[in-house]
Amino acid sequence: MAKPSEPGKGPKNNPADRKAWDNVRPMTGATDGPMSERRGTHRPKSEPAKPRAGGAGTGEALISWSEFFKTFWRIAGPYWSSEEKIKVRLLTLALVVLTICQVGVPVALNRWMRWLFDALEQKAMHQFANLSGILLIILVSNVAIVNLHLRVKRRLQIGWRAWLSRQVEHNWMMKGRHYQIGYLPGPHDNPDGRIAEDIKSATEYAIDLGHSLFYDLLLLVSFTQILWSLSQAPYIIISNTPYYVPGYLVWLAVIYAGLGSGIALALGRPLIRAVDRRQTTEADFRFGLSHARENSLGIALAGGERDVRSKFYHLFDGVTSAWDSVTRALANMFFYSASWSVLSQVFPTLVVAPRYIAGLITLGVLIQSAQAFQQMVGALSWAIDNLGKVADWRASAERVFGLVNAVDNFDELLHTTTGKPIAVTNSEQPVLAFRNFSTTTPAGQPQIEDMNVEIRKGERILFTGETSAGSSILKAVAGVWPWGDGTIELPAGARFFFMPPRPYLPTGTLRAAIDYPTGDAPIDEAAIRAALTQVGLQDLIARLDESGKWDQVLTIDTQQRLGFARLLLKRPDWILMEEAADTLDPAGQRAMIDLLRTEFPKETVIAIGHVDTLLGAETRRFLLERNESGGVSVGEDKVQAHQAWA
Repeated sequence: MAKPSEPGKGPKNNPADRKAWDNVRPMTGATDGPMSERRGTHRPKSEPAKPRAGGAGTGEALISWSEFFKTFWRIAGPYWSSEEKIKVRLLTLALVVLTICQVGVPVALNRWMRWLFDALEQKAMHQFANLSGILLIILVSNVAIVNLHLRVKRRLQIGWRAWLSRQVEHNWMMKGRHYQIGYLPGPHDNPDGRIAEDIKSATEYAIDLGHSLFYDLLLLVSFTQILWSLSQAPYIIISNTPYYVPGYLVWLAVIYAGLGSGIALALGRPLIRAVDRRQTTEADFRFGLSHARENSLGIALAGGERDVRSKFYHLFDGVTSAWDSVTRALANMFFYSASWSVLSQVFPTLVVAPRYIAGLITLGVLIQSAQAFQQMVGALSWAIDNLGKVADWRASAERVFGLVNAVDNFDELLHTTTGKPIAVTNSEQPVLAFRNFSTTTPAGQPQIEDMNVEIRKGERILFTGETSAGSSILKAVAGVWPWGDGTIELPAGARFFFMPPRPYLPTGTLRAAIDYPTGDAPIDEAAIRAALTQVGLQDLIARLDESGKWDQVLTIDTQQRLGFARLLLKRPDWILMEEAADTLDPAGQRAMIDLLRTEFPKETVIAIGHVDTLLGAETRRFLLERNESGGVSVGEDKVQAHQAWA
């Protein structure tokens, strides 16, 4: 996976523009990006996920195994050359050495079994004491090796998962990508599930499968040598004709295991598609439940439980259908593997028994040969034994590929939906300018059309009318809405603060929720107390160090007041509001506007909302009106003599 990097295209590549871009970002605190989706702009995440184009879950052709391994190594392989490469490589070396030691145990036990049964055949009781001592050594060695191997393997697994998770999280949670990516085409739905679950499975299963494959290869080499040396009768007589077949037991084991593996792989290919589809539907179901939990108050107040339950049932119907697909694929596999596993337990003895009956080998050699044959067939049957895990691993890895490809090729994907995106540049003047500015939905439907407006420092601007389209203006300034055309010139050295209808309150202490995002230096205790008092939340001062899910604990109007408290602590010079006080009663709204007047008399305020959002204190007002073409025109309205701001 490529090292996390800044977006490689667009206006933000210019150093001066990037500085302006960075000035926009640090002071936002919105849910789902700087502006909350409240007015009907459809969020894909709230709908059942659609089948992924080109994904295994869609029933389309899977990518080739060679392409799969190349992609997996490109994304996950750099862990072995990361900053922790010395530790990682030492752990890998230790895992290899311990795996070799693991193979030594069945090899030693195989020889011990020969000695035991030879002693039984000879009724040599005096050898039992020595054999018991050897068995104790094998047992103690096996316990020590397995215990240490488990610790090393799990340390490598969690380290790989942590590294890959950080890489994906870094590129996903960057400059609004987590918000924009939901509008982009491609198999990257439910990114939270892909990071939390699929990366876990992709890394853990990769090491499990790699270890078991290496272990079986070592077993194969070791027991091939043993079985070859035990194949003492080089001639096989068929129709009175002798045929010279050196190591015939080895070749018989290869044919037996190869036939079984070939059939299993052919039957198992549909299982990969079925498992991938099941993981997708499970993720959709989990998200539906989580989304309902996060919006439980709104559902309860609207009496919408019946509709939500209906959606749950619909999502679970998808889970059931995917489950049935996996069941059918597994049934085909088990119909074959169940009979094959029973035959595998007796076939080695049946193959070697004629030589014992003929008196060509001892009982110990019979047992050793049968066991070696079984070990070799088991090693050659790795594909059969691990087919289910391989299917889970590949399905999870391909879901990770989808998200990684989306964040690594974010600009290219973005350009497929925008063509020429909105340019955000840095101005040398203290002016926020919109030049030939227009916005569209991600699907290309027009919103704001041909807007040419300059906003100077200290002005108080109100956009009213079609506020659902007006929301895209603030999102474009924040850099999270590239869909449209034209240019936005950001004022030199400006510090922006975005106030959505519902501020984002992270889980944790109330103090951390207020001081979000955290700056370089912690906010003074007295400042937090003063800010809470000014917004009428002095009752929360005693709860500053209390932890909780504040977006669920606090009422919406209290959360909006916390947004103003956060504003007092951050002290920006450009304030952009979207119905930031619309849930407050009239007295509360006036108190918050009065707070803006007294605390920010010379700062710029840009608000989107109803005509009384700024209580008539705006210096300029713009009407957003739907025109015949379906777009929204922006026209400046006359403003009556406004109230004194300071």
